Parts: sequence; structure tokens; C-alpha cells
Amino acid sequence: MQKRTIEEKQKIVNAIDRAREDTSLSVKEICKSHGISDGSYYTWRKQFNGNTSPDGNNTVYKSYTKEIEKKVVSLKKKHPYYGQNKIIKQLERFDGIKVKRNQVREILTKHNLLETSSSPRRKKGKRRFERLDPGELVQMDLMYYTLRKNRRFYLITVLDDYSRFVMAHKICSRQTADNVIDTLEMAVEKYGTPQEVLSDRGSQFHSWKGMSRFAKILDKMGMKHILASPQSPQTIGKVESWHRNIQRELFRQQEFNSVSDVRAAVADYVEYYNYKRVHMGIDYVTPADRFFKVSAGVKKQMKEPVSAYLTARIDGQPVRAEEKSKGKMAVTLAGKEIKEVEVNDLKKLLL
Repeated sequence: MQKRTIEEKQKIVNAIDRAREDTSLSVKEICKSHGISDGSYYTWRKQFNGNTSPDGNNTVYKSYTKEIEKKVVSLKKKHPYYGQNKIIKQLERFDGIKVKRNQVREILTKHNLLETSSSPRRKKGKRRFERLDPGELVQMDLMYYTLRKNRRFYLITVLDDYSRFVMAHKICSRQTADNVIDTLEMAVEKYGTPQEVLSDRGSQFHSWKGMSRFAKILDKMGMKHILASPQSPQTIGKVESWHRNIQRELFRQQEFNSVSDVRAAVADYVEYYNYKRVHMGIDYVTPADRFFKVSAGVKKQMKEPVSAYLTARIDGQPVRAEEKSKGKMAVTLAGKEIKEVEVNDLKKLLL
């Protein structure tokens, strides 16, 4: 008798489940075509959909549904740069769907979306530092990109070190100190004054002869300026990682004819990056989850779904309503519980 692995059994059960939906054959006939008895199929299916797997551990195996297949395919087509793990975490965070890696791989293979080759991963260096709270330290950097006909534009970013949240950005045609200062002032006006600012030694940030204009502004506003070591781009690695992400996920996916087109697209991407894209570096929550200090609640919600959970934003800050007890909703603003209301009262406010 052929001995099959758990993964092989799972694949057979998934295939039979789909065949039952797509054909008029009996279960016995479908099972025979896959080389197993209908008894084995029902036994395996019960194990995969129960609380234990065939090897006796506590892993829950479930065959994926048409809805899951559709969502996986849609995510991959919309974001072709998503890997299998990113798809899994996106579905878990935003749809409450748990799907296994081998299932995602099977779906992508079925729809000819599985990447057969990839560039080798770079070895990660040691984690040097991370601040303990949002607003303690921001990283700043600017990068240039080229439009058609070799026209350049510059992207300046203010990124929170703790959460990777993009606090402000600016698209401009010149890399000047004025534009850098404007971008920082936008971040301060919207989210408050950070304690420290980390940048490289570019002329917009630093002067080798006395204090730069940027440094003088920081000193006046009570912020400490930290400069990256010469020839050490990894020091501002988080903001540089942000630039690599937007280059891979936006600028390499579209062509732009004008700076105004770029401004609109980047604004949309920042919204997506902050609020709708899980980040591997912060345990697969979004930068906004961490910046507004609600990631613990989000993780709890992902593991233990509640009967009602609403999310919105007011002036960029997340507002959440979670049913904590029957008929009662706790309303949270920027991570702080502000009120508990009746479910019916909340519905009236939303209508």
C-alpha cells in the first residue's frame, strides 16, 4: 500500500473537493480516478477539517474554497511582486482568511502565476537598532527617478523608525534644502515633533562648514540631528528599503509622462503602503497599525475574530469599533479606547 505524506493527502483532498463541484461524477468515481478509496477520502477530509492533522499535532488543515482561490489569484494579479508568504499574511490581516503556503502554491501553479525563478536573497545584516515608540526617531532620505525623455524628479520621505509609517513625502523637481525642510515641516504639522531625525550626509541635510540650514531648523525646533556614518547607507536602511519598495511596486509597474501623474500615483501608493500593506519587518502588520499603537489589538483580532469589527479613519488616524460584549461596541481612536456604545446606537451613527 502506497504511503503518502500529509501534503500529498492534502493535495488529493483539495483536488477531489474541486472535482465534486465541477463534475457530475460520484465521489467513489472521483476517488478511484485519484487512486484512493472513498473511505480514505472521507477520513482524510475529516482530519484536515478537524482540530488535528493526520500526524497528531494541533495544526488545522482545511481545503481551500473557490472564494479563497479567487482572492489569491486577484492579489497576485494586482500585485505581481507579492510572494507566497505576503499573500498569506495579506489575506489573514485584511480578510480574516487563513490559508497554508502549499495551498497558495497550488493555486498559483493552477493559474500559471507561480514564479519559477527568483533572484537570490541577500543575506541580512544584524539588526542595529529600533526605537521603542513612534515619534522618537524619523529617518529622512531623497531619491531621484527618471521619467520619459530623461526628465528627473525627486522623492523626499519622512519615515517613522519604529513603525515604518510614511509621515510625509514630497515630489519635486529639485533636490534643495528648502524642499527637505518643507517635507519635515509637513510631518511635524500632521503628527507632531519627533525627538530625533536621522539622515545621510547629503548637502541638503549637512554642511562640512558649520551648521546647515536643515540642522539649524532642527535645533530651533528642539530635534536632535543624527548623521549616518560616511559610506554606510545601511544606517538609514529603513527609509532606503521604502524607496526600494516603491520603485519595485510602483515605478517599475507603470510608466509616467508627467510629474503631476507621479504625484497622484505616489499619494495613492503611500496610502496603500501605510494602511493596506502588511510589512515583514514589523511582524506582518501595517505601518499604521504600529504607528497608532493598535497592532496588539489587530493581532488579537486576527487570531480570535470577534462578531463585529469596523475600521475607518478620521484625519488619518484609525477609528475602530469592536464588539466586546453582547450588544456593546468599544470605540477606539488612535489606539485609545474613548467610548463604549450600544451596537444599535453605533449603527444609527453610521447610517
